[in-house]
Amino acid sequence: MSLWRGIALALLAPLALADSSCPSHSRAPREEGSAPVLSMLGTGPLIAPYGARVGGFRVGGLSALARAADGTWLALVDNDEATPARVFRLAFEVSGNGVSPPAGKTPLQMPLAAIPLAGFTGKTLDGEGMALEPTGEMLVASEIGPSIREFSPAGKLLRALPVPELFLATDKRGIRGNLGFESLTLSPGGEALWTANERALRQDAPEDVTGASPVRLLRYGRRGGGFVPGGQFVYVVEPIARPGRGGGFQVRGLSDLLALPDGDLLALEREYVEGRGLSIQIFRVSLAGATDVSGTESLMGQRYTPARKTLVYDFARSGFVPDNIEGMAFGPRLPDGSPTLVLVSDNNFHPFEQTQIVALRLKM
Repeated sequence: MSLWRGIALALLAPLALADSSCPSHSRAPREEGSAPVLSMLGTGPLIAPYGARVGGFRVGGLSALARAADGTWLALVDNDEATPARVFRLAFEVSGNGVSPPAGKTPLQMPLAAIPLAGFTGKTLDGEGMALEPTGEMLVASEIGPSIREFSPAGKLLRALPVPELFLATDKRGIRGNLGFESLTLSPGGEALWTANERALRQDAPEDVTGASPVRLLRYGRRGGGFVPGGQFVYVVEPIARPGRGGGFQVRGLSDLLALPDGDLLALEREYVEGRGLSIQIFRVSLAGATDVSGTESLMGQRYTPARKTLVYDFARSGFVPDNIEGMAFGPRLPDGSPTLVLVSDNNFHPFEQTQIVALRLKM
């Protein structure tokens, strides 16, 4: 079960130094000045009805999103216990007015197909991040392990990518429970694949649910027919601005990444504090000057330069109440040439939460 299922349960009941020896207790370096401008398209999200079904499955738990070559959308399902791990193919349109079903269709008709990931269930693959190869193969990140696997367009397992040992979960090192690879993005040229742990590895920082958290951006380089792990760079997740009181559920983590053409990344951070709700923010991430820490077993006590980040959008000014947004992909260009970003929320298969699909205009 994903750590963020705790949201459903809860609903029911200035710059830091560039060189830092303990960034988990300070804010991340910030840049001011030129940055992408993001603005909401339309007045709010398209909501996929809780009753939508396709291929015998209820549509929900959407944790990652990618746009296919034919203009349809692939949405990866978060773990749904013993049911088959799967990807849904969806049809919806993005325009200056926001997100809408295809012409003549209703939101219930957006799901087109379910693609089971052969041999896996929600207990063996906790799908969180997804990227598409130009030829249609699906790269899928799972928090279990963590792991990254490549599947054919029909859902057949093709290969598993090697994962550096320091990420692998043990009692003393690696990812903490349900805080593994939450993101996955392929560079526009296809030569680099990026992922990251959601919050700090055990050996990198003490557990602190409200403080800033140093995670490792892991870059894979293409080699032959696959990818091999390469550089690692520290990205500092923001601390919770207003921690809750009384021991209620609260967490903030790096939920998704999106590679930009100039080599920078967009990072989606997602926060939940019981009694205060969700906070969703997007940052631009620059790796210029950041230290490659791939040869560093533990970040504690070390000095390094983390990636720099700039806040470029806060859903607090979106005009609607965001749900558990955790997937992000490029959409079609608008008539004026502006790229679009499309985001999706994971409803945790709970009727009190929503599957929201929302689009933003991106101006560089």
